[in-house]
Amino acid sequence: MAALTDPISGLSYGWALGEDNWNTGMDSNLVQLGATVNITVLDFVAAPVVTTNGTRYIVTTGSGDFAGQDDKLAARVAGAWVFYTLPEGCIVYDEGTNKHYKFEGGSYVLVVDLSSYLTSATASSTYQTLAEMSNYLTIATAATTYLSIANSHYQFVTDVNTTYTVPASAVTVNGNTIIELSNNSLTSITVNTATATGKTAGYSVTIVITGTYAAQLLVADGVTLNGTLAFSANAKIKTLIYRGSNTWTVLGG
Repeated sequence: MAALTDPISGLSYGWALGEDNWNTGMDSNLVQLGATVNITVLDFVAAPVVTTNGTRYIVTTGSGDFAGQDDKLAARVAGAWVFYTLPEGCIVYDEGTNKHYKFEGGSYVLVVDLSSYLTSATASSTYQTLAEMSNYLTIATAATTYLSIANSHYQFVTDVNTTYTVPASAVTVNGNTIIELSNNSLTSITVNTATATGKTAGYSVTIVITGTYAAQLLVADGVTLNGTLAFSANAKIKTLIYRGSNTWTVLGG
């Protein structure tokens, strides 16, 4: 009986048991399987350049040996070219460009172009060329840097001076730095022009008096402080919010 044709792959099957000459159809099946499984082509070409057995191409606008075979897979088997129409969605790897293509809508579409993406070899030097990227953390510095950042959020001041000046480093965009002043002889906390160095409106810092209350007072040096400047036994916490132009708002009674 005549062999049947698989509607998906196009392979022949269904010979009668013991049927003569079934090998012809089976040979064709094996050649097709060899050509269309894991498709890696030498290039996309109009006519063949290499004719060694096992060579595969995708035909562009066919000419010469490839005339009339546009967009088909060409495979060299036993000294002759065989051609196959690939199914929709089939992936082809092109050795000539080191890229994958998908057969879609009658043409071959590049699957993903990663040529412009960073590689492990180029990432470091590329980032170093970008503005301010040279200061980014490395694996070697991350641990100590993050520890330093964490510790800077809470500053415990115990020096014996009677005055303390709020440093610019304590004033942050999210206001998460707390300065705890425990010196019992402290009488004044100064805010000067340097306190706002590099800051924009909205930056803030919180000051807490934990030592013995001694009528501590916020002192303005070249800046404007709007609010209640004196600490009290019942108001030992104040938050300074920068408003710009060396002007601060003081929160806390």
